[in-house]
Amino acid sequence: MCDAMNKRTKISILSLLVSQYCGTAFADSPKMDVGVGFERITVTASRQESLDTDLAMSVKGVGKEELALDNGQHVAESLNSISGVLIDQLSGGQGHKAAIRMPMNTGGYYLYLQDNIPLQSAAFFNHNALWWSSFNSTVARMEVLKGAGTALYGSGAVAATVNILSADVAETTQTSVDLMLGEDEYTKIQASHSNRISDTQGFRVSGSYLKNDGWRDHTGSERAEISLRHELDFGNNERLITSFVASDLEQEMAASLTKELYDNDKTNSGLSDAVLASDPLRKTKYLRLSTQWDKVDGNNFYSLIPYYRYRTNDYTATWNQNMPKVESTVQTLGLLALANFEHNSGNETTVGLDIELTEGDQLSYQPIDFTTSGWGADTFIKGEKFYDDRTQFTSISPYIQHKRALTENLDLTLGARYDYAQYDFDNHLGVYGDIGHGKISLENRTDNFNHFSPKASLNYHLTQDSSVYLRYANSFRLPTAGSIYHLTTKDDGDAKAVDSETSDTFELGYKANWQAVTFDSAIYYMDVEDGIVHAYNDEGQRYLTNATRVIHKGIEASVLWKINKQLYISAVYSQSKHEFDEYEYLAGNEMAAAPDYIANVRVRYMPSFIQGFTAMLEVQSIGEYWLDDANTQDDEGNDRIENGYTTGNLKARYQVSKQLAFHARVLNITDKEYVQEASYRYGKSTYSPGAPRTAYIGLNYKW
Repeated sequence: MCDAMNKRTKISILSLLVSQYCGTAFADSPKMDVGVGFERITVTASRQESLDTDLAMSVKGVGKEELALDNGQHVAESLNSISGVLIDQLSGGQGHKAAIRMPMNTGGYYLYLQDNIPLQSAAFFNHNALWWSSFNSTVARMEVLKGAGTALYGSGAVAATVNILSADVAETTQTSVDLMLGEDEYTKIQASHSNRISDTQGFRVSGSYLKNDGWRDHTGSERAEISLRHELDFGNNERLITSFVASDLEQEMAASLTKELYDNDKTNSGLSDAVLASDPLRKTKYLRLSTQWDKVDGNNFYSLIPYYRYRTNDYTATWNQNMPKVESTVQTLGLLALANFEHNSGNETTVGLDIELTEGDQLSYQPIDFTTSGWGADTFIKGEKFYDDRTQFTSISPYIQHKRALTENLDLTLGARYDYAQYDFDNHLGVYGDIGHGKISLENRTDNFNHFSPKASLNYHLTQDSSVYLRYANSFRLPTAGSIYHLTTKDDGDAKAVDSETSDTFELGYKANWQAVTFDSAIYYMDVEDGIVHAYNDEGQRYLTNATRVIHKGIEASVLWKINKQLYISAVYSQSKHEFDEYEYLAGNEMAAAPDYIANVRVRYMPSFIQGFTAMLEVQSIGEYWLDDANTQDDEGNDRIENGYTTGNLKARYQVSKQLAFHARVLNITDKEYVQEASYRYGKSTYSPGAPRTAYIGLNYKW
């Protein structure tokens, strides 16, 4: 059945969701020979399965072989090899910030998917959502669609959409075990068993366990995961896939360091003895169950995915001066429905409907008596509640996309999406108005948001192997439940929830797939209205507000050069500016934590005299950035700018036989001291140190 579909879908026919139908076999079987691990087939872009040059957008992927070579504890180690992508893994743990056509931030600018299903609700966005992905040996491919994707994916797909794609159940009974050990008591175990029950159905059960004490005090983590996948082929081009994943994560939490602590003891947790006595941890549990029905009927393709998500997220907010406890539970029922129609002329139309019903409970309280000092000094009493509520979120989002061939070489794609969202807020706190510390408690209420997101693109094939495209896309970002209902007074003493944020993105790109070289480039300009940004009141409390206008612009380029059968070089580079255009006293300023450039170079060597051996040298570099939005100077008149960093990694894998492989990696091979992240808040500069040289070694066995 998949063979028949491959013949029909060689050039952009089926929807994105067909990646589940014919397996991520599309990802495992590249159509273009550009080197192992650098496949040019994509399944994420525009919810269509296409060759890269057929797509009028910037989309890149990391294949299974590259993932096996990286063998990281976090998706960041592979995704950072994509141009314009920086996933900043915080303190070496499972948390992260992303900078993809944006500064390093915690805002809801990114949509994270697993097998095309959102990992979280936009109404309860968490920037660490990638720790809820099933990232283990069963991952076949990861893809990043850069730029606005709202027209097809909804709120959150503002700057990028990240999709982690699982492999199909193996065609034969297969078992694999992977073990990796490293410094700081690092242990990672993965196991998977696939069984083909009959010609029409099969299943896979997988599990993983990760433990790491961390190189800094109080930065250890422990994560366990189990996943199940069942595939049933009904015949007549009809298939059902059922997936279940559950994970449990416990992460010790540290804070960034003052300049004095950074200079004297980089291993310090940055937490006081009083806070450490409360053992601040992040504990999160996650569960996702989905069933995907796909059917091909002539030239038409249909897909339905009902799903259920459940997660808890309990932590100490170590980035706040008073270190409050936060506990939350979010559960979702959702439906993704899609139909794709190929017309006789070769044109195609995709229509779809996304529905989500989410309920979230959120609680924040003071765990210990605590008095803050400096700017915004205040005293907090143990047991004080800052919020305690339940919010119900409903969204209904129909969309349509049509692709038409204007000439033999020129394609036009038009699309649009309408999003309707409703929040129903139920406050359990029992008191309303000013509750102290600049916090405002709101009465029960209902809020509605709606947005129409159009997009249009032109893609021109210069040759069979190259294309140039022009793209426009509108996107929007819903305010989260927390940004609407958990309010802090502003400079004028009032408190007001933020509005949704909208943006227009314009992009010009060029792609080429030559015999030995693959090249991608893009220029983008994102105009954001009512950008949601952080500000501080006179008491030092942080709050969210809408900036009038923010501009994000940049260039991206990537090249893969297959020098010969033994040597490959990939290089990616992006340069960007992120500026306040119209926003009070910040107009003309650059946004904080926005590196001037992001670069990654990988040199891969596969010597002919050692069959099955691969070594890779990687260099990662980011440019300087401001520590604060105000672009201020310190007491000595120096700009508060962090210089960025450049580090090197060495990775290797030796496939001894079909059954046995050894792998190793050394991160930060020069043992360079560097600042991974720096900021200026609450009247002081703080620093998160980068990890020292760290080595890992492991093996993989299959039978």
